[in-house]
Amino acid sequence: MKRQLTGALRRSILTVAGLAAAAVLAVGLASPASAYGGGANHDMWQIGFSMNCNNPSLSLCADIGTGGDWGWVEFDRSADGTQTWGDAQTTFCFHTVGGGGAGAGHTSIDITSWTISGLWTFVASGTETDSFRGMTETFTFTDEDTGIPATPGHYTSSDILGFSAPGVAIQIQVSFRPAK
Repeated sequence: MKRQLTGALRRSILTVAGLAAAAVLAVGLASPASAYGGGANHDMWQIGFSMNCNNPSLSLCADIGTGGDWGWVEFDRSADGTQTWGDAQTTFCFHTVGGGGAGAGHTSIDITSWTISGLWTFVASGTETDSFRGMTETFTFTDEDTGIPATPGHYTSSDILGFSAPGVAIQIQVSFRPAK
């Protein structure tokens, strides 16, 4: 049974994947970066991100809510390419205009498998655990496009959205380290 995403992964997908076409254009402009570590016998992508949407008059922020997501994701692949796995840790918060309903939480994601889509973004399956206001919810997801570019480089709001606006800031850093 496929379940609708909630939590930080859903918000990230709404922010990034909905505008993946702009990210594809940015891929050619991004310069490569290096991932940490050495000597591992598998390929590794490390992603750090910060996404803030604090302009309630902008339809993007009105659609996903004001606030932000911050965290890291790791995608791993065996040297022979037959196995994929990964994990992610994010912190999120949201604000309300006029009060009520705001708060902060944490998401932990265990990625059991992934592929790279034709748009050069990671498509993942796994388990997500969201913690918010003392409550925890865990669910599985299958073949969800994360909207995260697979090409190493630095991506900004303009790269991802195709525009910049007051109160909107997106930074994504993608690093890749091949198997040794």
